[in-house]
Amino acid sequence: MKNASCFQQQELFYWQREALNSNAEVDYLVQNGLEIIPIEVKAGTKGSMQSLFLFLAEKKLPYGIRFSLENYSSYDKIKGYPIYSVREALRD
Repeated sequence: MKNASCFQQQELFYWQREALNSNAEVDYLVQNGLEIIPIEVKAGTKGSMQSLFLFLAEKKLPYGIRFSLENYSSYDKIKGYPIYSVREALRD
């Protein structure tokens, strides 16, 4: 929301799947142009990205974003950014 114009009303979206023995959730879904980008936010440097990988596979999306205390990185289809770089990440 902070990345968008202050003159437009913004909504937050997330994804949650409740399946037997297979719950999953993605913290945020944002629209950037015509594409939907799933975003995970982690408070530290550790944490699984299973839900994000599941969402990417189910929706056939090219990539997702993870914000954490880690430096810039890339894991398969996940682009990793430090938490302070939200504005920069959505411009790439």
